[in-house]
Amino acid sequence: MKNQDLKRMKAQQPSSDDARLRYFFYFLRLGLWGKSSEKEEDVSLEENDWGWLFALSREQAVSGVWIDGVSQTACRPSEALWTQYIFHLLHIERTNVLLAKAEKAWLDRLATRGIEAEVFKGSSVACWYRKPQYRSYGDIDLVVRRGWERVEAFLMEEGYIYHPCFVVQDGKVVVELHPRRERVYNPLLNARLQRMLATDPSGMELYVACLLLHLRRHMLGYGIGLKQVCDVAVMLHRAPLDERKLAEVLRRLHLVRFSRALFGFIETHLGEGFCFPFPPLHNRATQLLGNIVLHDGYRLKMERENLSAGKHQAWKRIGSNACFWLIRSVRLWRLMPGEAFFFLVQKTMSRLWTI
Repeated sequence: MKNQDLKRMKAQQPSSDDARLRYFFYFLRLGLWGKSSEKEEDVSLEENDWGWLFALSREQAVSGVWIDGVSQTACRPSEALWTQYIFHLLHIERTNVLLAKAEKAWLDRLATRGIEAEVFKGSSVACWYRKPQYRSYGDIDLVVRRGWERVEAFLMEEGYIYHPCFVVQDGKVVVELHPRRERVYNPLLNARLQRMLATDPSGMELYVACLLLHLRRHMLGYGIGLKQVCDVAVMLHRAPLDERKLAEVLRRLHLVRFSRALFGFIETHLGEGFCFPFPPLHNRATQLLGNIVLHDGYRLKMERENLSAGKHQAWKRIGSNACFWLIRSVRLWRLMPGEAFFFLVQKTMSRLWTI
């Protein structure tokens, strides 16, 4: 869908999911960029259509940006539903203020113990949004650059109860501490990634590559939402990136095939005017990626967790997970052949060790 006029959208019945999706992305683009190449028309949506669109925006974790897009048009749901939108938007804004303060407090406290850390995702990517306060919030992800060996002692001294993966509940805030910004399942490629992060920790191009790696890894195991896609899109659109350097980074990390499919999805649904380091794809791989984003979303993670919780015997959990991993790897082979293979190997081996 390129430069599609709302008049063409209006020709379809709003009650169909395809028509609803077109309206959904129209408002999302307005929220992301503050403008659209599409000519605004009177949009006639029923109350159930507005409810469906709002539910989708929340499910995809882009509700704040989406509501802001709606606010830039003359289109409105009922007063009751619009009031609900506004209160939801205020909640996102207030929570983001709380998280920003918590991020700074944690970085300062870690620094006093000689632990150097950075925020990954969160506010560090929200700053590239047109209105950062409307990016949907999540956990605080802190990547420890130096002093990882001191983290456990710090948490114990501070009285935090934490999981082995260093996930901490700090009041209403969940803080995750990581020894590295990102990882991949291919061991040789992972070693290369860690060397690149050690030599270029502040490179904007490598940061974008890590967002892409994070998105790809979650697509394999948990499913992803539009929020993660929008994070990549806003950085490609607004961050000061060296296109040649970004292309080289993506080549070295074997990200070209996946990136081109994602670029095709971004160009189709989130607008034009991007300077992609590689030509976007508009083929079956892009359709596959779009189906996963729009139909799996974040629900896949919750479904997998619920299924695992219902199987109390280890062999049943491992068997169920192994079937899922095999099907998932085969399905995503078109997008990431090498990573899909090593994902299956590593997941299976790690579970076998737990028996």
